[in-house]
Amino acid sequence: MDYPLKTLSQLRPILVGFRKKAGLTQKDVAARLGISQQSYAAFEANPEAASVERLVRVLRLVDVEIKLGAPEAKASPVAEKTTPRAVKAPAAAAKMSRAAKPPAARKRTQTRTTPAADVPPRQSATRRKPRENW
Repeated sequence: MDYPLKTLSQLRPILVGFRKKAGLTQKDVAARLGISQQSYAAFEANPEAASVERLVRVLRLVDVEIKLGAPEAKASPVAEKTTPRAVKAPAAAAKMSRAAKPPAARKRTQTRTTPAADVPPRQSATRRKPRENW
């Protein structure tokens, strides 16, 4: 049976379903991958943030085949009758006053008064945890 993915949020329940269908617990899958159960649980909770390599390793473990393909285009009777129209911005939006423009659109006129040599290097507020290599 095919399970087409249209959004990344569909990935988690499909992964859990395949794991359970294979009769495996998170601990079993983690042991076969050579990682901790907590690491696998984190992966399964948020698989859309994982690399494709990790996703493929897990899917191979639960004996799932991946097929990639483009969906077939369906002709819509409505699409054939309509033609695209050019959309123009209202004239009022083009003549926004300086005060009404968003800050990013305003031109910066201030110059830096401190020489670059006097500025200390920027340091990260948090340290990254080492990643498990699986």
